[in-house]
Amino acid sequence: MLRLASWRAGWAVSGSDQGWRMPENYYCPRPEVPSAVILLNNGISESNVKSVLQWWCNASIRICVDGATNHFHHLMWQQQGATACHCPCPLPDVISGDFDSIQPDLLKLYSAEGVTIVPTPDQDETDFTKAVRVAAGLIRERQTSMNHILVVAGSNNNRFDHVLAIVATLYKAYQITSTPVVVVWGGSLFWVLGAGQHRIQVPAELCRNPSSSWCGLVPVGQAATATTTGLKWNLDHQTLAFGQLVSTSNTYQLPPGGGDVTVTTSGPLLWTMGWMTEPGLFKRKYSELQNGF
Repeated sequence: MLRLASWRAGWAVSGSDQGWRMPENYYCPRPEVPSAVILLNNGISESNVKSVLQWWCNASIRICVDGATNHFHHLMWQQQGATACHCPCPLPDVISGDFDSIQPDLLKLYSAEGVTIVPTPDQDETDFTKAVRVAAGLIRERQTSMNHILVVAGSNNNRFDHVLAIVATLYKAYQITSTPVVVVWGGSLFWVLGAGQHRIQVPAELCRNPSSSWCGLVPVGQAATATTTGLKWNLDHQTLAFGQLVSTSNTYQLPPGGGDVTVTTSGPLLWTMGWMTEPGLFKRKYSELQNGF
């Protein structure tokens, strides 16, 4: 696997961030693909609870952030006899946060159930950032590796300043963990691509569905020069920066059967893509991961 030297501003890119990304592993998880799940406050709702149950039951590490525990308890744990993945809903490994929104009786209840409670009172970082630090610590403590950390961030009713804070945490996550951190927010998936080469396998269902076949590349932190293939409007050594070019509202130039998008970038880019909100719509096609390009 490719490992690049750090790029400007201390951006160290790990080997785990290079190569082939399969978004289906994020949205339609397989038990044999180890992952961690972080539930943010307002991340769970009636509209996505079945999806969240699937992600949660297949995860190896499970973290509730502060007020997310309220929603977890009422929408997931109390319904553990009828989960979409046909297993009792596991308890969180950790509940973290500054605890300004969790119901105090639930904090006591889960503590008594043996859940690890990790207070993170530092107000200079968001609860999400601190939860990534907690997840990275658990991965190190267990001496294991995760394919990704999936973050359930909420619905389209989220506050815009919270969305910006989420992107800021994704940008910072490279300094915290080498495990890719991926956010699901309503009908969107997004994560930060570090400097280097990336290949993203786009499922056929997205190419055929106009409502979810959109994608974009947005510079974060500083300008980046990028080249792409597989997009309708590809980039060719073009600089992305606010005040210059930002590649939003793009789509795929791929056959109906799906295919690969490649991105080569000199610096961090936010990759964002549409997704169908019901994982059951997908007929999984498993393939063996390939190394390199």
